Amino acid sequence: MVLKTTLPLLLATALIASACLSSQKKTFSTPAAELVDAAERGDEKRVQEITSQGTNINQKNENGYTALMGAAERGQVTMVAQLIALRADVNVTNRFTWNALMLACVGGHVEVARSLIAAGANVRYVTPNGETALVLAERGNHAELVQLLRNAGARK
Repeated sequence: MVLKTTLPLLLATALIASACLSSQKKTFSTPAAELVDAAERGDEKRVQEITSQGTNINQKNENGYTALMGAAERGQVTMVAQLIALRADVNVTNRFTWNALMLACVGGHVEVARSLIAAGANVRYVTPNGETALVLAERGNHAELVQLLRNAGARK
């Protein structure tokens, strides 16, 4: 009988504790880390707040990601457009030597890739390991992306 009354109480306590933990504000090591996080989540308002405080739109987090890279990787079409409008560099690379176009291609994000290409992303960029956006799109079986890249002049 004790188990029947204790179990619901334990579950309720766990739910309340979980809600309290999830409502705690994240802390970030740098403004760039917060900017990338906001871009990944598609939080347009927070990105605007952070950049209006003077954070460089092209500043990198600890993994070498810019806000544009984070948004591109997550398929955040509207956020990518906002970052491009804020003059985010579409050709900068992360510490793994990948650019935003490559990250979009891995995820199969056609509209993001289309926006990046329209903004001047280098479709012929090759990493030191010989990887290209086209190779990554082919590897992921993203036929529409492959065609988009080829039409934009990408080569292996």
